[in-house]
Amino acid sequence: MNRSTILLAVALLAAGPGIGRATTIVGDLNNFDTLNDTGQPCYGFEIEIDDIVSTDITYTFDWNHYGAPKIRQDNTDPAHPKVFVRYESTKDANGNWGANGSLTNPAIPTITPPAGHTCTDTSVNEGCEHFGVGYYGTPSAIKYNWLVDGGAGTLVYSGSPVPVAAPRFVYTPPVGAQPAQVVAAIPAPVVPNRVQAGKEFGEPSWVKVIKTTTHSRRPVALQDLVSDDTDGDGRADWQNSEPDEVETEWHLLQSNDNKPAKAGLDGGADDMGDGSETVTRRYEFYRYGAAANTLDGENGEAMCDEVNPTTDPNNANYLHGLGNHVGVTDANGDTYYVNCAAQVVVGNYIGAQMAGFAAAAPLGLIDHLQDGERGTPYLPRTVVVGGNTPFLITIADGNLPPGLAIDSPSGVLLGTPTAGGNFGFTVRVTDADNVTVSKAYTVSITGIEVCAAGSFSATGSAPCTLTPPGSYAGGTGNTSATLCPAGSFSSAAGAAACTLAAAGSYAAGPGNTSATPCPPGTTSAAGASSCTVLGIARQLSDAIDAALSDQPELANSLHRQAEQIASASNTFVRAVSLKAFYFALNAQRGHALTDAEADTLFALAKLL
Repeated sequence: MNRSTILLAVALLAAGPGIGRATTIVGDLNNFDTLNDTGQPCYGFEIEIDDIVSTDITYTFDWNHYGAPKIRQDNTDPAHPKVFVRYESTKDANGNWGANGSLTNPAIPTITPPAGHTCTDTSVNEGCEHFGVGYYGTPSAIKYNWLVDGGAGTLVYSGSPVPVAAPRFVYTPPVGAQPAQVVAAIPAPVVPNRVQAGKEFGEPSWVKVIKTTTHSRRPVALQDLVSDDTDGDGRADWQNSEPDEVETEWHLLQSNDNKPAKAGLDGGADDMGDGSETVTRRYEFYRYGAAANTLDGENGEAMCDEVNPTTDPNNANYLHGLGNHVGVTDANGDTYYVNCAAQVVVGNYIGAQMAGFAAAAPLGLIDHLQDGERGTPYLPRTVVVGGNTPFLITIADGNLPPGLAIDSPSGVLLGTPTAGGNFGFTVRVTDADNVTVSKAYTVSITGIEVCAAGSFSATGSAPCTLTPPGSYAGGTGNTSATLCPAGSFSSAAGAAACTLAAAGSYAAGPGNTSATPCPPGTTSAAGASSCTVLGIARQLSDAIDAALSDQPELANSLHRQAEQIASASNTFVRAVSLKAFYFALNAQRGHALTDAEADTLFALAKLL
């Protein structure tokens, strides 16, 4: 079954492998230009779409001063979810918005649409941007807001939403000889009345409707729904190479619950042959330019609601109202009269929304996927748009981020990333008509799992390897292990630091896996890479202590004798003295030396 879609493009100049089952989906595509007439630099733009979910979002237009938008869903009221499509500036090294030209300069208000590529050429910044979003379903409201610097590193809405609306389409398939038809309806923008806040009637604006007089089977893509003439055929791209005409010159729109004529405008039915033709339209929006006293004081209704029919800009009545005695009610319920014919009622140009309807949208893939965060559920995102279900979906090259997968029946990317990094992959889709499309994507997952102390990898992030014995890796995010320096060692894998060689031992290094005891006659302090040879007195003393630790009286006697022997002037004298000491000790005790005593004297003799 074909996936039907409504393609809507809004050009706003703002004021202020699996196989799925068959399914039919109808949706909208919005692509728009917007002028920044807030009087200050703007650092982003946000679109609020009420009563849809994130998987209803299809294409987005990503070629502007901000790049691809970020999408989030607000489920504060589960019965009425909201989706926000946010284009946002980046910050420089000092934390200021607008890095790398990601801002929109203030624009000069105009009563006519800007010419050329003012809104679509990112090499210039004349206060106009191009944004876009597509969606399935029927939102209850769509709101557009410029973002300005709110201080403390935050962005906030500049004021009231941009007073532009998105049209809705009703499609009737062909029946017998009756061709397929589609009717477009444009609702009043959902914007509070700036002059009379809290009133029943919202912000008034004028809409001018232009339609193509003929239709073709040529499909219209999101990027085609613009005011530019990129193919040089003398017609704006939104026209799809077809001639156009004005369907409605001026109609006043104002959101309210009691006057349907001002709450929206239904267009005429467009024939679509057997349903394979594409219908395109353009909606131009202008501010209400009449004086504030033309607004009803009780409910905020704009009373100068008709425009002089002249289309000659040189005519004195051009864009003036009709009626020189129009009744207006004040806040007390009293009536006074205004002259609408004496004033210009059509104000500055707000925007132009281009809309296209295709009953059978071609198979396609969205242009970009937003990034995610490790351990945080990825916002479910529709990847496959249009086409004829069921689908066969495969990852042709590369790999999805671990934890993410594309659901084949729906073509939705979802899951929870389990690893960080940059992941490149290609999605390939074949539909029931054997049409195949593919597109390469790159998704960055933040919150990368960095290597912990005692481990490392080439990138400093998982997967990590434990440091081998004889080395260490301190801190986190290590890209290599370091050999233990001389005087230290690590005996096991995964060391975050090396252990100093204890006093009386040494570690020559680097890369030591243990410490070595100092040999007799030498010593060392903690952390030594070598041992120091002791003086004769120290050597004798250490030897006595080591051999006679359980005979303190004998040890003390030997210590005194050792001091005398060590003070001798030469080796011969020391040797004779040691021998005399041996005989004197032997005679004093009346028996031969014990084994311990003999060993001690033997050690002393060796030192001499």
